[in-house]
Amino acid sequence: MSRITPKAWLILALVLLGGGFVLWLQLSLVTSLVALGSGAKGFTSSMSSAVDQIKAGNFTEAKSDVNAATGSADAITFSASGSHMALLGAVPGIGTAIHNWQHLGRATDGITRSTSGLVDLYGDLSGKSGGQKIFSGGAIDIAQLQALPPRVEMVNSGMQTVVAQLEAVNTSGPTAGLLGKLKTKALDTAKPVQQAVSALVGIAPLLPDALGANGVKRYLIAIDNQAEMRAAGGAPLSLVLVEFDNGRITIPIKGQTSTQLFPPVNRPVTWYGPGGNPFFATNPRTAPFVVTNTHPSLLTSGREMAGAWAGGDYPKVDGVITLDLTAIGAMLDATGPIQSDVYGEVTGEKLGQILLIDAYAKFGQEDADARQVANQQLLDDLLTKLLSGDALVPAAQAVASTAPGRHFQVWAENAKLEQLAITAGAAGEVNDPETGDWSAMFTQNGNQSKVDVFQQRNVVVNVQLEENGSARITQQMNVTNATPADRPALGTFGKIGYETTWLKEAYIMYVPDKAVNYGVNYPAGFAVRPFTNHTQYGRGFADDGYGQKIVRVVGWTPPGGQATVSVSYELPAGTFTSKSTAQPLQYVLRADPQSIWINSTITVRVTPPAGWTPVASPGMQVTGGVAQVSAVQDAPVNVSIGFQRSGS
Repeated sequence: MSRITPKAWLILALVLLGGGFVLWLQLSLVTSLVALGSGAKGFTSSMSSAVDQIKAGNFTEAKSDVNAATGSADAITFSASGSHMALLGAVPGIGTAIHNWQHLGRATDGITRSTSGLVDLYGDLSGKSGGQKIFSGGAIDIAQLQALPPRVEMVNSGMQTVVAQLEAVNTSGPTAGLLGKLKTKALDTAKPVQQAVSALVGIAPLLPDALGANGVKRYLIAIDNQAEMRAAGGAPLSLVLVEFDNGRITIPIKGQTSTQLFPPVNRPVTWYGPGGNPFFATNPRTAPFVVTNTHPSLLTSGREMAGAWAGGDYPKVDGVITLDLTAIGAMLDATGPIQSDVYGEVTGEKLGQILLIDAYAKFGQEDADARQVANQQLLDDLLTKLLSGDALVPAAQAVASTAPGRHFQVWAENAKLEQLAITAGAAGEVNDPETGDWSAMFTQNGNQSKVDVFQQRNVVVNVQLEENGSARITQQMNVTNATPADRPALGTFGKIGYETTWLKEAYIMYVPDKAVNYGVNYPAGFAVRPFTNHTQYGRGFADDGYGQKIVRVVGWTPPGGQATVSVSYELPAGTFTSKSTAQPLQYVLRADPQSIWINSTITVRVTPPAGWTPVASPGMQVTGGVAQVSAVQDAPVNVSIGFQRSGS
């Protein structure tokens, strides 16, 4: 039996040592991968839930989810640590993946720290973390407001750093699939938090002054009635003046516009408004308050409302807020129903039916005062509920969610606040996007009827696209007066007044700034109503005060009838050419909404030039080479339809 030599023992020892090292390395790497996978799954699940809870204003649940996400982030960080990772990090090729793995670990830690800071901030402001809440007893704690900006900036800075780190991560090479998925999920959870904090960064420094820290601030709240529309919203038939004095909130004036605030019935007042507003021929204006929001843009109508309010010998206001029943309904959905002696239980779902339909059927013209008293009591009860403090945060979140559909709008005299409202999409701005096509179509009640609540509207945009990127376009608005057949007919009430079932509308339409050869079409019996004493573009079009082309057509529609009006125009060569080799022609459109009760729908049909075909996308229908997409206009609608040469 041969004896094992020392050299053989040495070789065997080296083999065993090398094998052990490889086994250790493999087991350590597998352990790290398992920890990464488990941590990534827990992190994405908990953070997604935390974001949802933050949006819903659920502090306890959000705090729990962030704590769980923190534990998962710790697991991700742990998975990228250890001597085996340091060793692998020195290996060319593998090292890049390891470094990015460690980078992602640090980024997930940063996300949870920043999100935890945001949740703590909300908890402190709402009093849910044990301290004094920012709003209680009808007053806002100005000291807490003044301490808010540095806290918000700290969270915002942290989130900006994290997002930049995540976007810089290179997920190529080994473990690319898992790291890439984690990077995507981390960005998906980080960006909504970053957006929420970014909004606070802008407004936090302005809040103390806006809420009366440096003197009384007054804001006029107009409750818009969608049964009788104006271009910028429903008719402002109820008004509330809110005062902030060093954070304390009072409501010194409130009531029905027509009879209580401007008696005997919508008495005209005199005021000066924006000189470029074509809906008023001259300055000073002399008209009732209820027609102040006729300009489609609240940037103009808000100033008109503030001017007319002061013209009625009421205190000057620092801003105007408009709410309609869609916004108030969302508020009730978030905070719970209100009991009414007249209407019973009023929920968000029932609110529109009760106030826009049933109330006018229950109280006729002779009982208008009783209807207004009942409505005012309902509004008073809602205000009492909000000023209690507990319902303010969920109510504010619910109302803000309706801003894209223009159901909640803000005009502020302070330029910085106004810019924040514009940036947030809550300023009711109407402006040409300056790229591609633009649809902005509005209706305005002209006979005091309350049948706009039944209005059914659809907009059809027909586009003939040319190879040079030009297009011939027709935008058609179809409006049906879908007043129920059981309502009294014309012979009972005539054609004017809130009990009539007839509808007199002004159809207000824009064409893009770059449009040429534009014109308007309308039914027999309709007419263009000109804008006098303002810059004219011809064919009935005038300057809306912002250098944009606007036209107004007026006509009557019986119950059950439909009216169709349209604008046609051309957009020049190059408007729809694209740098994309896959889609050299690309039709793009932004369509702005109006806050009608039943959302309008929009259908866009694009016919390409000969030899071109549409590039398929979700929701698109293609018939005979014509591409068609449709959408509900409960917010700005953005349409993009690409085309390529046939056979490409």
